[in-house]
Amino acid sequence: MQRRDLLAIAALGATVSVEGVFAQTAGVANHARLIRIYAKPNGDSAIEEIEIRPNAGPIPVTQMTASVYGGSGARKPDWHTAPRKQFAINMTGDLEVEITSGERKKIGAGDLVFLEDLTGKGHVTRALGPITNVFIHVADGFDVVAWARG
Repeated sequence: MQRRDLLAIAALGATVSVEGVFAQTAGVANHARLIRIYAKPNGDSAIEEIEIRPNAGPIPVTQMTASVYGGSGARKPDWHTAPRKQFAINMTGDLEVEITSGERKKIGAGDLVFLEDLTGKGHVTRALGPITNVFIHVADGFDVVAWARG
């Protein structure tokens, strides 16, 4: 992927707003959600889905990056923690996240993930083919659960 393509994807990610993640299907509102990956007090990683209420405010973005990975998911698992609190938008392709309990969650194109397992055992990310992600960095003190409640 060319640098200009990455910049275009990053610009697209920058224009994503909370209102944009709410959709109407056959007159019924779909609730926006995000997948939260975090560390428990004992160091194990955990995953949960959180509903984003329509009155959730703006996100205090500190920086944004984009990455492209053309892998097959066939490499050895790499346990790691998140480098910072950040949203990850999976723009293209599918990946899988594994937490310390062995639970696995498939992340598809368009899914919104919040990574905050900054300590502990971390998680494994497996690309199931070529993927493109946009990462939206937030301040260290950002509380995604409070933000999602509105």
